[in-house]
Amino acid sequence: MLSARIPDNESERQANLDLYEILDTFPEEAFDAITSIAAHICGTPIALISLIDKDRQWFKSHHGLDVSETPRDFAFCAHAILEPDQLFVVEDAKLDNRFFDNPLTTGDPHVIFYAGAPLLSREGFPLGTLCVIDNKPHTLNSDQRKALSDLSNQVIAQMELRRNLKELKSKNEELSRYAHLVSHDLRSPMQSIYQLSKMIAKESQGQLNEKAEKALVQLQKKAFQSQELVDGILKHSLAGEQAYTPEKIQLPQFINELVEFCSPPSDFQIVTEVSVQEIVSDSIILRQILQNLISNAIKYNDKVQGLVRIVVSATESDLTIEVIDNGPGIPEKYHERIFGMFQTLSHVDRFGNKGTGIGLHTVKNLVFLMSGSISIESKIGEGSSFKITLKNYSSNSIEENQSV
Repeated sequence: MLSARIPDNESERQANLDLYEILDTFPEEAFDAITSIAAHICGTPIALISLIDKDRQWFKSHHGLDVSETPRDFAFCAHAILEPDQLFVVEDAKLDNRFFDNPLTTGDPHVIFYAGAPLLSREGFPLGTLCVIDNKPHTLNSDQRKALSDLSNQVIAQMELRRNLKELKSKNEELSRYAHLVSHDLRSPMQSIYQLSKMIAKESQGQLNEKAEKALVQLQKKAFQSQELVDGILKHSLAGEQAYTPEKIQLPQFINELVEFCSPPSDFQIVTEVSVQEIVSDSIILRQILQNLISNAIKYNDKVQGLVRIVVSATESDLTIEVIDNGPGIPEKYHERIFGMFQTLSHVDRFGNKGTGIGLHTVKNLVFLMSGSISIESKIGEGSSFKITLKNYSSNSIEENQSV
């Protein structure tokens, strides 16, 4: 018997395999279905998804075989990963100097025929094989060979899905920690601005003109609202996916306060058409969504007299919110792109500031968090309409929808 040599890049290959966190995991239907199909197509009693670990080959799926692993020294698959660019086939192990006295050939499971399609990671490392085994000499025709290779790609697709989900979870945790830190850092100056503005108002009572007094009141109000928003973001960063908290919202008042917070310039008109008095939603999430849309409608408007309409309507099942502007419009070819992270269509806004390209990406994610949808209609030179559709929860359904 000849054991397979160790690949030159073995340490890197093992490290790459570890990224998938798949060794010694429980059986999964998706992988078991692939081995079942492979055995059926190739006409063999056994099909395996074999991953080559340091001292063993471990089977993520083992159709027609009761064992979950065997020593690496005996593994046909250890030979197969040395030829990662092709199907590794042994039609009769008894006639092959490498395998005729292999314990897996002379004893159970009596591997006489073997065909293994290498499983290549995204970095190009061979992690193992999808293989089919028979206890008598066997051959595969061209269609069977292609099917086995195609199925090996499906195995890798399933493994990549696991790895992507793991990486996504890690990134989400990192973003959550970042949001927590940023929110925490913002909370202190917002609180200071609020307290200082109150102190100035008290100390200068009767000494300021009416315009200055109103400005100071507005400063206090906006500082307080900003602090509330930061507190809400902090809550969401801590709660993660469970952050949706439905509550009763008096919508006309909510919209009016939000418009005031966005500080539209004097050459802007904001019209609200709210036919729904009370809704059940998460006020923090809804505020972030609408604040982004209204702020964008103001910042990127190119008309002498800007106009934004906020229209809210409802049916028994849906709540619809539209933010409509008379700005420059967005070409249809960019309607998907604008929701991507760090995607901007304009170099600067009407105030000379460069956008981050985060706002609409955040809006889309928050809408999806509430199981809603968002769409855009736009005409070049005439403006854009962003429509959000959410579930319409009645006022008495707060407890029922806590788990949304």
